[in-house]
Amino acid sequence: MKGMFRRLVALVVSLQISFLGVTLEGSSARQVYAVSGRNQFPVGAESSQQSPLRGLLQKSYAELFDLAPTLEYRASEIEAQRQTLGKGKDFCVSRFKGHGKQYGKEIDTAQKDLKKRTANLTEAQRSQIHCKIQNLELLQSEAQALSGHAIPTAYANLNAKLDVIEKWPALYKQTEQEIASGAYVNRRWGDVKDIGFRVIAENQQDDIRKGQQAIEEMKRSGILPPEVEDKAIQEYVNSVAQRIAQKSDLKIP
Repeated sequence: MKGMFRRLVALVVSLQISFLGVTLEGSSARQVYAVSGRNQFPVGAESSQQSPLRGLLQKSYAELFDLAPTLEYRASEIEAQRQTLGKGKDFCVSRFKGHGKQYGKEIDTAQKDLKKRTANLTEAQRSQIHCKIQNLELLQSEAQALSGHAIPTAYANLNAKLDVIEKWPALYKQTEQEIASGAYVNRRWGDVKDIGFRVIAENQQDDIRKGQQAIEEMKRSGILPPEVEDKAIQEYVNSVAQRIAQKSDLKIP
């Protein structure tokens, strides 16, 4: 049962990321639904005329950095897409917050019913109510994790990609010019020869702790995939991380 819920949540998250053209109004839009648990949840509206930016936001950062210098979008187009993402995020977060509250009410009702009827229940009836409460608690936990972490993170990632499309072309040209002239050393973080001895941000340890707490919550809710158990892969990823850490300003464990 828990595995099924995890797959359903993964489906919902993928839908949040897929519907980059989310609009909440307009006659040319159609409502899109995702199934989670025992309900159909509207996750947005997909416009019949999708922005070309939608496909670009599906690409990796590496692809975007290569493509961005060749792209030309008006500021109005970028802003329209950014507003669309904001509406999509607000819509989805609000929906799943509401689902979390509704599950809470159903849990409370089921617990009260259990307490009221406990003396007269058969073992089969008791087991059925216990199972119902457990399933509702799992659904509530997943809805809270989606609204609190997964959906905001997904949309923040999309906005970051939009930043690459909007800002990287000009920054790329500027960077080339500054490298050629040697002026790059005067830029913020331009002192690359001092990496590891610079202060990037204060109180980094607090950010690490908050990030770890968010990850633990998503693990408990089953949103994150299981850890890879292949020792060769683990060792390779660790070796890459160690090499990056040695050349980083981040004060990480």
